[in-house]
Amino acid sequence: MDSLAALPLVVPLPRPQRGDASRAQFGNAELVLERARGGYSLLWSNGREARRYVLGLGPQGHLQLELRAPRFPLHLVPRETLTLVPGARLSGYVTAPLVPTLVWKSAPAAGETLFELHPPELQGQWEEDSGHAMRCAVSWMVRFPMRSGEPRVVLPLRLRNAGNQVVTPGRLRVRITDADLTPMRGSVVTRPHRIVFGEAPRPVAVAARHVEES
Repeated sequence: MDSLAALPLVVPLPRPQRGDASRAQFGNAELVLERARGGYSLLWSNGREARRYVLGLGPQGHLQLELRAPRFPLHLVPRETLTLVPGARLSGYVTAPLVPTLVWKSAPAAGETLFELHPPELQGQWEEDSGHAMRCAVSWMVRFPMRSGEPRVVLPLRLRNAGNQVVTPGRLRVRITDADLTPMRGSVVTRPHRIVFGEAPRPVAVAARHVEES
């Protein structure tokens, strides 16, 4: 596994000459950009489903594919049953999908989002107490996940039960941004997120650099 290169957050997608194609690979998914009469055709496929897009591009600028954090909070649903007794702490890792996003760059500091290729594992939902969110099933891991090449982010989690009752959370709520994403050890990771139960009615995970525990 040491031969795997670090997962890039930005991949250029050059515009091909007519009759040629440009390709980008993210894990099992592939994007193929072809030049056609009067425009461009982009095909995305992950081996199970395919999507086709037709693009009209100006003469000045270029395309690039970016791995971005989901724009809404993540509701992580553990596949295992997590239980914390009063005063307990629990540390581990989960992984969540990133969103491949096609961006048009026409100037060094400018960028226009053309479309997002939302992975099927991310399911949008609406809740009265938290608004829009993305739901995702996750597996709890006690070691740093092995590199797979898939467009996923590794989230180190630190759970603490500060209450007087046993806690069995059915979901873990976190919020990540593009600024939180850091390539490391062949993967994309964030700083640890801490979730404290028993101190507030709605525990929310925040990056560890914003939290100081007594």
